[in-house]
Amino acid sequence: MKTYRITELGRRFGLSRSTLLHYDHIGLLHPSERTKADYRVYTQEDMARLERICFFRETGLSLAEIVCLLENSNNDSSILERRLRVIGREVAALKAQQRLIASMLKTVAEGINASGLDKELWLSLQKACGLDEIALKRWHTEFERRAPSAHHDFLLSLGLSEKEAIQVRMLTKSVEDNKIKMEYFYELFEDLPRQGPGCKEATLKALCLLKDLPSNPTVLDIGCGCGMQTQILAQELKTKILAIDNHRHVLDHLDQAATQNGLEIETRELSMIDMPFEKENFDLLWAEGSIFIIGLELGLKDFRTYLKPGGYLAFTEMCWFVSEPPTEAKAYFDNVYPDIRTTDEACRMAVASGYKVIDRFNLPDSAWWDDYYTPMLERMKELKVKNAGVAEAEAIYTECETEIEMFRRHSKSYGYVFFVLQRT
Repeated sequence: MKTYRITELGRRFGLSRSTLLHYDHIGLLHPSERTKADYRVYTQEDMARLERICFFRETGLSLAEIVCLLENSNNDSSILERRLRVIGREVAALKAQQRLIASMLKTVAEGINASGLDKELWLSLQKACGLDEIALKRWHTEFERRAPSAHHDFLLSLGLSEKEAIQVRMLTKSVEDNKIKMEYFYELFEDLPRQGPGCKEATLKALCLLKDLPSNPTVLDIGCGCGMQTQILAQELKTKILAIDNHRHVLDHLDQAATQNGLEIETRELSMIDMPFEKENFDLLWAEGSIFIIGLELGLKDFRTYLKPGGYLAFTEMCWFVSEPPTEAKAYFDNVYPDIRTTDEACRMAVASGYKVIDRFNLPDSAWWDDYYTPMLERMKELKVKNAGVAEAEAIYTECETEIEMFRRHSKSYGYVFFVLQRT
């Protein structure tokens, strides 16, 4: 019979190791076996019990109530009835929250200056209306899905900086805890070889598709990260590359690499939203793994204005490879990136935005593992020891492990696609 170690079981259910240890401590879920080295071993029956626990947690039952339900052979209906009454009261509260938020969104949509509405007032209104972290995450996620540009403007209206607003949008968490969590996010990501999937072979293949670039093209690398692809652009095109990112630390890495390798690369700490460049200024825009930050639709539209007629846009974007994705993968992306499209849908959007599709190709699995997931897993081993017991850090690690496991199981169904477009 198949058995599971604690980490493997946690990944299957999106739970941290510390959560499962707590369940063991309070008697909610004991491992059925132990190895000679005293490691916990969970059986299929344990996994089935955890599945029920997760189901009951989704209904909002407390851990103590779940223990009673699981241990009571009569399946104490009074607990469920009591929870049903609580949910009724919560529904009424949510409707009140809905009316408040709808009113605030109307104010923003109508362009009325919500004088006095800043981050502190917004947070106090959330708490006064009973918006907990889960409810707030849903709110930000839905706002981002429906109107990413309006969501960004709303966050700026609260007094957040451009970088803070993008951080909130990326994590779709509350303004209050986002800054703390981002510290652990950057601690994990900023020293990786790449901050997203990619590989030298894919960058070179995309470059080969640019048949009529001028001899000394003007090139902008948008959201460059540590700039592995930026260095390839500088080496191959023999021209100066302007590279922008909103995080100074990764730009410092790129500056150091460019100096060591004698490459002509200029870095600037800038947001890709409302870039301060002249219109129709560039022959080539490059955006590996970054256009998702502002959304494909808005990115295609905005980036086009900076391209000269006939200029190229090369970027990578997450896409479905199949028309009917696996249920598990679909549910996952509905939560973390609901804007994922099929490759054909992305191509149609590009044409509608004023581009000709030169070509597109899927990145190989190695582009995810070699310079991204594998070093990320190694880095997490170190950080889990350093940040043991820090909830914000553990939440980041759990999210990353869930993402990695999802790709491990469903990489045939989705992945990054390299698109090479030309402005018409």
